Amino acid sequence: MGKLSKLGFLINPNGNMPKGDIKSKNIEFDFLGLLIETKDGEENTFNGAIKLDEGSIYVEKRSRLNGKVKDSFDIDYDDINQDDIQRIADNRIQFNLADKNLLLKTLDDDMLNNFEYKLINKLTTGSFEIEEKSQLKEVILNIPEEIRKYHDLYKDGIITEEEFENKKKELLNS
Repeated sequence: MGKLSKLGFLINPNGNMPKGDIKSKNIEFDFLGLLIETKDGEENTFNGAIKLDEGSIYVEKRSRLNGKVKDSFDIDYDDINQDDIQRIADNRIQFNLADKNLLLKTLDDDMLNNFEYKLINKLTTGSFEIEEKSQLKEVILNIPEEIRKYHDLYKDGIITEEEFENKKKELLNS
């Protein structure tokens, strides 16, 4: 989890820190950034903090001026599916909910990627954990690709045939 998500408060991209009371100082948020809520055609912008809990998605809407929590709500995982989540840009994810749309924006690509991956995994598998079978499958699929890379190095004269054969054996025995 990134440094910002452990702080429990938001740092405004303009460099201003919130000064208000924070109800959730000890929560490790999965997303911190700009939250744009569109409901009944009206758009409101907040600093947003989102925690992916086991039972629901906890969302805080905070003042952009002082960081005080203005409102919070939960989204039940049963009320959202993978099709309701769209990556509309490198730094933006949109939730299309029954009663509103939420647009999440941040400058922290790693945080957004981790948030999206964790959420999609929860919606598709029911767990935040990565399935070991899928990790193993990915490793198995990568072995031929790795062997091809080393074969290309051998063909280009960068490594010897012996080095190629040793690396190939190592990959096949792993």
